[in-house]
Amino acid sequence: MDWFIRDFDHPAYFTIYADKVADAAMEGPALVAMLDLPAGSQVLDLPCGWGRLNPHLRAQGLKVIGGDLSPLNLAKHRASHPIPLVRLDFRALPFRAACVDGVFCAFTSWGYFATEQENLRQLTEFARVVRRHGVLLLDLAGRAFLQAAMTAVEGEWLEFAEEGYRECARWSPDGRRILTERSCQGEPFCHDIWIPTDAEVRSFLDAAGFSVSDAYGGLDGRPWDEGAERWIYRAIKR
Repeated sequence: MDWFIRDFDHPAYFTIYADKVADAAMEGPALVAMLDLPAGSQVLDLPCGWGRLNPHLRAQGLKVIGGDLSPLNLAKHRASHPIPLVRLDFRALPFRAACVDGVFCAFTSWGYFATEQENLRQLTEFARVVRRHGVLLLDLAGRAFLQAAMTAVEGEWLEFAEEGYRECARWSPDGRRILTERSCQGEPFCHDIWIPTDAEVRSFLDAAGFSVSDAYGGLDGRPWDEGAERWIYRAIKR
């Protein structure tokens, strides 16, 4: 079973990612501004999680459909932000071709799959459902930033007592993925995420049918930089 099927659908998920509630107030307006679609545009929020960024999308006048694999997240989303929601797998989106103006894919929600073919499939599915000249906003962690940040702590168990969990992260032997073990509420979790280079991101977007129109190095809209904490790509469907 893919790790994310269980880990993102466990009650401990909301403990581990509790800080994202506060982050939404800063991330939401910034990312929606980078998406840069006019009011009335139809947008897929993939994955939508529990809906923390949904109010910011709707505040821009966007018509939002949320999609996620986790029933637990969708239930929480439905209780707080009752918009149209769909349980789905990124590798086979349950939408017709060219039905939306944009796809909003917020922080580190690409690279979960074990193979390059599956990760490309996610992007080609995004491209399939977006109208020509529609927009994908892809928000990723900067690879060089993560490499520097992990230098002193790789392989060490770190305690997050206030948040209620502990974790240990390391690079995979081939240096392409970050493997993160976590312990929360007495249960183990293990994330396994591909961290692509900038060249790989652009190559995969191109192969999927997108052209990068803008690349940012932070929520403040600064230009993309190799060492930036976040790599945010605005790509146009060809």
